[in-house]
Amino acid sequence: MKLVFETRFSYIGHSGWKSEASKDPDLLFADDRMAYRFDLFSKITLPSLAEQTDEDFDLLILTSKFMPQKHKEELRRLCHRFLGEDRVQILEFGAFKAGRLFRNHVRDTYAQHPWVAQVVLDDDDAVSADFVEVCKAEARKLAASEYEEDDSRFLSFARGFSLQVENGVLQNLSPKHSPYINLGLTLVAPPTTSKNPFLVSHLAVGERHPGYVVNTIRPFYLRTVHDFNDSRTPHKTAWISPEEIVEAQRYFPFLKNHFNTLPIAA
Repeated sequence: MKLVFETRFSYIGHSGWKSEASKDPDLLFADDRMAYRFDLFSKITLPSLAEQTDEDFDLLILTSKFMPQKHKEELRRLCHRFLGEDRVQILEFGAFKAGRLFRNHVRDTYAQHPWVAQVVLDDDDAVSADFVEVCKAEARKLAASEYEEDDSRFLSFARGFSLQVENGVLQNLSPKHSPYINLGLTLVAPPTTSKNPFLVSHLAVGERHPGYVVNTIRPFYLRTVHDFNDSRTPHKTAWISPEEIVEAQRYFPFLKNHFNTLPIAA
């Protein structure tokens, strides 16, 4: 089972992203905004991939060909620093549908694989350290299913955390339970499929497509909440205790770099 993460990074195109920056290159590529995006990418997303128990995966990054060269170089530098050159593919395109670009790239690049698990990962979010290992195991079960007529199936990981970030500082975690959220949403299909996770409404995946929800108690993703979210999603539950943050570090070891000085309540 080949697994690829698909990430949009400051891409101007048709992708469902509706912030002002998504339509204005001056806002999108402003130095202060890019510095903030790179900061979160290198604090949260890339460390979560670098610590995977199963290192056999690829990261596909879709970015704009109009991005200034200095930012392209920084993006490449960070990816290679955390993951090396072999596991990262950076795609530069003009304004097209993101899902079609990912779909075509997977079809052309992974034709030798009978099944590919395509995983959505935003550039300021994270997955648990064993996500690749668990996702592959669940994807193999879906691929082996003999009672589903559609050869494309979706896999959802329902439980994770919202991660509060203020001024670039990781503050706290809040439990989140949301079936078919885009965090870790995975399309399990042959590389020739006409589908892509960015070509569907993730909230309607359970109604319109074959799928399976991994509804465990333990978390599989981190969804950041900050003042500069491209799509603002507030947390709905209380922040967890210091003891619970220590427990969360079992699944997201990189959090130790940010929460290791928190006092433990009596």
